[in-house]
This record gives sequence, structure tokens and C-alpha cells, in this order.
Amino acid sequence: MSNEFKITYTRGTGPGGQHKNKVETCVVITHIPSGMQEKCEDTRSKLRNEKIAMERLLRRIEDENRRLLDEKKNDFRKEQIKDKKAIRTYNYPRNEVKDHRTGKRANLKKVMDGDLDLLK
Repeated sequence: MSNEFKITYTRGTGPGGQHKNKVETCVVITHIPSGMQEKCEDTRSKLRNEKIAMERLLRRIEDENRRLLDEKKNDFRKEQIKDKKAIRTYNYPRNEVKDHRTGKRANLKKVMDGDLDLLK
């Protein structure tokens, strides 16, 4: 896992005076496979900044992996139903069922009670 990350230390930017100008407490972590970077200069401690940056970066990598997995699942589902046509549409607000093969409409309550002869 350690060979997947490149960690560099730099001097921080912004207000902070001499300590910011002299001490390299800013941490930049790069995830080499994805190219994602996270920078942290929140605290005066190099180790604490490294821990914070690593947590943020791992969270971002996990979120991206989850997003890619969800996208792959959705693409698979869309591929499964792409060429399928609806056989029936159950329209509850209008209380009707439409059979797309025959084009007939029927009363939803009667169909749900088991009277499928209405659709023939």
C-alpha cells in the first residue's frame, strides 16, 4: 500500500510567521494509480497533517471507487432491460391496466383481484 502513495513535505503558505516560513509541515500526498492529490497544512504537526491528508485521500478514493462501481452496475442493468418492452402498465392513479401486446385497457382493481380475462 505504501508504494501506491507519494508523500512530500513543503513549507506552508499564508499567515503564521517565522514558523510557517522555516518548518516543512505542509503535507502533499499523491495516490499514484489514480493521480488524486490531497494537501494538508491545518496543524503545526507534520505527523498530524499527514494523518489528516491520508484520511481525506482514502475517503476520496473510496468514494470514487464506489461511484465507479455504482455506474458499472447501472450500466449493466440498463443493458439488461434495453431491448425489453413493457407487457403491461399498471396505472394506479387512473385505476387502469394497459396490456401493450393487445392494446386493451382494463380496470386495475378487477385485474388485481385475478380477473385477467379482461386483458384478452
